[in-house]
Amino acid sequence: MSKLKIALIDDDFDRAEFVKLTLIEHQFEVVACLMTHQLDLLYLQHIQADVILLDMDHPQRDIIESCVSQFDLPTVLFTKNSHKDTIKSAIEAGITAYIVDGIQPSKLDSILEIAIEQYKKHKKLLNDLQDTKSKLADRKDIEKAKVLLMQLHHIDEEHAFALLRKNAMSHRMTIGEMARRLLDAQLLLQSQIKE
Repeated sequence: MSKLKIALIDDDFDRAEFVKLTLIEHQFEVVACLMTHQLDLLYLQHIQADVILLDMDHPQRDIIESCVSQFDLPTVLFTKNSHKDTIKSAIEAGITAYIVDGIQPSKLDSILEIAIEQYKKHKKLLNDLQDTKSKLADRKDIEKAKVLLMQLHHIDEEHAFALLRKNAMSHRMTIGEMARRLLDAQLLLQSQIKE
């Protein structure tokens, strides 16, 4: 397996240096080592990492949310804090894995691989959900556009759909996009008539 590239973010300088050296000794590539109070998200955006590793005594939701929202990466939190509210808050902030233990390099490879796979699965579910929502919105818009064409041209549903599809193809767009254009044009014409 190729070396995992880790961006290490810690709230304790001495521990961060120790963890960084330990990770390197265990064949991990540490591409960044930052303190939570020095977190420069613009800098982090340019780091090519596979995973964000947060090591915090007192997990702070705003730092977790910043990391999760700025990167399209799995984010693993190591902490000794096992309070239920803190765990719930971190998970709601988008943490991929919450580990209540110190970083043990011998177990880290497995933990990170599991976190990466969990992250991929979660992203796939989100993408599938977005795709389903988009298809549902397309269907609704297509139905509205068909009704509009049926009323305007006094044609049946099959011919309205064929007309919509033909225009979508000639303009190199999806039928859903063509339906939205037609509905937008109708709204524009209606608003001009009212004025």
